[in-house]
Amino acid sequence: MLKRIPKSDISIRPFKAYKEWSFTNSDSGSITLLEADNNSTDLNLITTGSLLGSEYPKNSIYGQLRAQFYNGNEDNPFTRTSFKTNQYNDNPISKERFLSGSAKVISIPQIYVGEGIKRGSVILLDNTDNIEDDSYGNLIISGNDTINFSTFNLENDQYTFDLLGINYTVTITTINLETGQLIWYYNGEVYITTIVSFDINSGDMVVINVDFVSNENSAEKVGNIFYNSGLITLTRKPNTRLLTNWDLSFKSTQTIYEHEYLLIVNEDEFNVSQNPSAVVEIGRETSFITGSDGKIYKTTTNPGVKYIKKLTTLETGNILDYRFSGSVTSSVTHDYIKAGFEHYDVSGSVDTTGSFLAPMITTIGLYDDNCDLVAVAKLPQPIKSYPDLPVNFIVRFDT
Repeated sequence: MLKRIPKSDISIRPFKAYKEWSFTNSDSGSITLLEADNNSTDLNLITTGSLLGSEYPKNSIYGQLRAQFYNGNEDNPFTRTSFKTNQYNDNPISKERFLSGSAKVISIPQIYVGEGIKRGSVILLDNTDNIEDDSYGNLIISGNDTINFSTFNLENDQYTFDLLGINYTVTITTINLETGQLIWYYNGEVYITTIVSFDINSGDMVVINVDFVSNENSAEKVGNIFYNSGLITLTRKPNTRLLTNWDLSFKSTQTIYEHEYLLIVNEDEFNVSQNPSAVVEIGRETSFITGSDGKIYKTTTNPGVKYIKKLTTLETGNILDYRFSGSVTSSVTHDYIKAGFEHYDVSGSVDTTGSFLAPMITTIGLYDDNCDLVAVAKLPQPIKSYPDLPVNFIVRFDT
């Protein structure tokens, strides 16, 4: 027995699924590390990834990077590649897209990228540096900020320091090198941070996050991540990065579609027993014929009529009753079967298993337009199909 599902009862909802991946510099068969140099025609010997042992000119890799990602269109929303924040800063230190004379590129195969790397999921541990993804295509070094004191005014405790090319003047009230505590004022606000190290000769002090510095300039940008292409570029001081041990982790993206089908079984649908012992066939006639091959075959000359057995009494024995009207088509024989539910209560009292006039639904099959079975749903427990109550089923699966 088949029933067409209206389009209004079909819902297909997409949602994003993510899988986390982790690689190290020793994963030679997975990801590829490339070098790019504008001023070098040396061959780039690939030592990792599926291109292991291949050679490419370093200036060729550099030219491809510059032409596709660092072509001066990064501020143009119509021609740029990948994402960008809404902050536009011409400071070369904090600029989002910056390509020096050389770079290092980590190429991730599409099998690990999927539809794209999830924004904000990239973490690259390179020696002591913790490089993270800021969700806008920038790789930044988080954790410690290095400030350089250029002037000291001991009379009013004012100090001027440089952070990523920007000068700041602050008032320091407490510097405790033993406990590592630094208390200072900036624009009338008090900030407390922790000192990691302090070189008196050079004036360099490493502290944990300068909170009052704007987000635009508070972290050093060392490269970019192009999510859909699966490329990670290190463009600032690339010669000092990815030299020995490094770890890379990120999340790939894949769109999964949730299919939901509302199946409505009305009172007069799917409620005839499919048990052959519940069907009586009356008037069927057969005969034997001899085929062209000389063999004798049994054929049906009159299909007769099929009825659902009606048990009307229990005291005097089982009596068949063929008077009930109604009709269904058997999904097994595709023949016309007489049926009806006028004596449903009597039948239910005799047939306690429920297989007589109210069958148990245990499995639902979904078919395409060609009547090919494409999905099967198993119910956690059998559901009885009553002749006086509609039953609704919801089938969900992901593709």
